[in-house]
Formats: sequence, structure tokens, C-alpha cells
Amino acid sequence: MLPLLLALLAGAFPSPGAPLRYSAQAFGRPAEIEVRDLPEEAGREVIQKALAEIADVERLTGVDRPEGGLAALNSAAGHGPQPVEPRLLTMLARAGDFCVWSEGAHGPLGRELYAVWAASLQAPEPPSAERLEKAVSLTACSRLAVDPQQGTATLAEGSALDLSGFAEGYAADRAVEVLRQGGSGNGFVRIGTVQRGFGPGPGGKGWPVELPRLPGLEEPTGQVFLLDRSLAVASQSDRPAYLNQRTGQPAKGTLATVAVTDKALDAAGLAAALLIAGPREGQLRVGSLRPRPSVLWFLGSGTGAPLQVGYRWSEVNRR
Repeated sequence: MLPLLLALLAGAFPSPGAPLRYSAQAFGRPAEIEVRDLPEEAGREVIQKALAEIADVERLTGVDRPEGGLAALNSAAGHGPQPVEPRLLTMLARAGDFCVWSEGAHGPLGRELYAVWAASLQAPEPPSAERLEKAVSLTACSRLAVDPQQGTATLAEGSALDLSGFAEGYAADRAVEVLRQGGSGNGFVRIGTVQRGFGPGPGGKGWPVELPRLPGLEEPTGQVFLLDRSLAVASQSDRPAYLNQRTGQPAKGTLATVAVTDKALDAAGLAAALLIAGPREGQLRVGSLRPRPSVLWFLGSGTGAPLQVGYRWSEVNRR
């Protein structure tokens, strides 16, 4: 049985009538599910199903798991259209949308580029211009074609997919769908820095979420309340660097980005893409989106108090 379910079976749920909350691990990060409007037995059953759904998405998108759908698709690069499991197809299509929307700065095709930079951490010098140019060419949005009607995806030879970030958001969305199908109208799902709340939350004004604490900030950034909304944070502390797949270079000047919108998958994709783009380019791009997200950038080098730049941030419920 998958680790999530093993942990679930070993856990203890609170007494009847109390909120049902459970913490586990997913995608190598802390995960949490809470429901507040179901009897204990029904709540336990639906949380089990939601955790199983998260584990299934993790399996599908594992690049190093031979049974994973994404690993099989990477192995078939250059061999024409491949049948793809519907949930994986949905993720690929949406991640491809982000690639086009960001004009190639962020998308699902960055695995080889990130591998080049990861290898350079063990080397005395950064990767050569020639290696970067080749890796960047493999991230072009056109190298992945998704056909929803046929249920297939075609990956060009030499390219490789990685849905890190996108997958966590989609897993949270799928878990919320399972909770709602099980009768819950008031619940919360968190996977790492991706969070989605539905229903009135503990106090009737949404689910409270703490904003990230960053170097240079003497006081906490505060909290927001998610009322049928999702929030994701992309931070330079998450990984050695976020890479601009359009240029091959690490993103600079932005320590973290917070994005709030309806779906967790979209919030996760936006947080990463807008960290890479920065507020100047980012504000131009988000104006075309519907529904319009709310975004908060933290700018700086990490040695002093970061500058905060917002887009429609005043519309986020903070009280």
C-alpha cells in the first residue's frame, strides 16, 4: 500500500463531532486534509479516498517511477502519439497552456534544462552557452502536443517532461473534488505550499493561511482567508533556482511569489511562472487571465527587507 495510506491507517481521528484533520506526506512534502461538516465515519472514509487520489497523482507524475504514466511518456519521446491516462492528460494540457501563456518561460518541458544546472552545482563553472542553448531548445512548447479527443500526447525526441509544481496543485484539486463528492461542503487541502479551501472554514470567513516568512522581514507577513479559493507560494528556497526556460538562466530579483485564484493547479503554475517573470512582465501577462488572480511578489536579494509588489492583492480576504 502506498505510504499515504499506511500513514492514514496508523493515524487516529478525533472524537465524533470534532473537525477531522490528518497530516501525511505527498510529493516529498507535508500534506494535510481537514473536513468540518461530516460525521466521523463518513469523514474518515472520504479522507481515505482523497489521500488515495493524491497518491495516485503522485504515482502518475513520478519521473523516476517505472509504473508512472509520465515516466512511460518520457521513454516514448520521438515515437509518435502515446495513449495517456485522462488525469495525466489534463495536467499536460494545462501545463502546456502555461508554457504558451508565458511564451516559453515556464512549462512542463524543463527537465533537461534543470538537469544541466543541477550537474553544474558539482562543477567549478556554470554550464556552457552551447549546453544551455541545446537544453533550452528542448523546452519549446511545440515539442509537446496533446490531443484530448484521441486521449494521446506526443513528445518530441530528446525532450523530457517534469510536472513538478503542476502535479501538486492538480492533486489538491482532485482531493477537493473527492471530498465534495463524499458530501463535504467545508474542507481544506494542503500539499507543500499549495493550499485550497472550500466552504466557510473554521470561523465562517474562509480557511486561514499564513503567508511565507522570508529573510529580512522582522514581522510575519500575515495571513489570508481562502473562501473557495486556492493559494500557492513559489520561493527560491524551494530549489537551487527557478529557471527561465525561454533563456536558460536562473530567475533573479524575486525571492518569492504568492498567487491566489480558483484552482490549485492554476495557483501553482502562476506562482512559479510569475516568480520567473517578475512583476513588470508578470503584471502585463496576468491582465489577460480570467478569472483574474491576485499576486504578491517579494523582491530583493535576501540580505535586507524585501520590497512587496502586489497585483489585485487588496481583493484577497485578509480579515
